[in-house]
Formats: sequence, C-alpha cells, structure tokens
Amino acid sequence: METEFKFSLSDPSVFDQIAQNAKINKIGLEAVEVIDMHADYFDTEDGDLRNRGIAYRIRQEDDRCTATIKWDVNVSEGLHQREEFNLVVNDERFAEHPDIELFLSSDAYDVLKEAAGDKPLVRTITMDYQRRQLKVDTGKSISCISIDEGVIHHADGHNVPVCELEIEWYYGDENDFIELANMIQSKYELVTENRSKLQRALI
Repeated sequence: METEFKFSLSDPSVFDQIAQNAKINKIGLEAVEVIDMHADYFDTEDGDLRNRGIAYRIRQEDDRCTATIKWDVNVSEGLHQREEFNLVVNDERFAEHPDIELFLSSDAYDVLKEAAGDKPLVRTITMDYQRRQLKVDTGKSISCISIDEGVIHHADGHNVPVCELEIEWYYGDENDFIELANMIQSKYELVTENRSKLQRALI
C-alpha cells in the first residue's frame, strides 16, 4: 500500500524552504537526494487498464529501472492511498515490449489479467522529471518529502508541465505522518492535488 499527500506547486522554492526550516530540522533530516527520472506508461489499445483505474509504469531512476503496478486508488483532500507492487527490471529494454507476465508471482498479475487479458500493451505516456527528496524521521514515523519538476509527454504530442510536492509515508505512526503533512501544508499554504501525474496527462 502506498500512502502519500500530493500538492501542486507554483513556486518550487517551497521545497528548499521546507528543507531549511528549523522546526523540520529538529525532527531529523537526511541530505537532499537528486534523482533524474524517465517514466513510460502502458495500456492496451482499448484503454482497459485506464478504465479499471490501473497504472502500469516502467521508470528509469538514474541507473535503476523499476516496473510498477498501481490499483485500487482512494483519494481524499490530497491524500492518495493505493495498492502498489514494484519490481526491479535488470534490462531497461524491457520497456520496448512490456507484458504482464513479469508480475506472474504477485497479486498485481491477477489484477492485470482480469483487466487486459492477453492484449498487447502499448506506450501511452512518457514523463521526464527531476526529483529532489529528503527523508524525515520524527521519532514516531519515517516519511519522504520530495519535489518533482519536469514535463509529461502525451501520445498526441502535447506536453503538460509537472511541479508538485509529495509527502510519502514509509512506516511508523500513520497519524504522526498525517500531522506532519498537515503542518507543512498549513505553514506553506499548499494546494492539495487529487490527480496523479497520469490522470493529468490523460486530460
């Protein structure tokens, strides 16, 4: 299960303000990590995955390639909760001809099989963005605050800019994580984002 808050940003310097904020620093931060990301999203020609609320993504994160399935999404006031399954893919060329068999040993396979059957998958959306992130340890919960800046490339040729802040719960006290997110939202007057990057790309 993935649990995170999403906020749309007009000013990316908010992330730097959060990283430098004394109150946040008191609860423990690691150094900011910078990751270049390229993501490809896949679906059948008929959009069977989209129609079932399923996302199939292959993402290159610096020198690591990861295949991800997300489904059973629940969103409320910027809080996104969904089932998620990730697999590290040794060969990045897998993105040229992806299939659902990669997930055969997981619950994600049954979800994909029911939605898409044996239909081939095609690339629908690509994204290029840079993520800056830092892990936060409050003593009660571990989470990650990140900013994504870049662009979504739609199959029909138009581009959608990305600038969003995410606060993702890793483990520990979930209520503590929510309190942290609410404090950051209030302090920096952040606007909640109920749409995923993929949903924004498909509009």
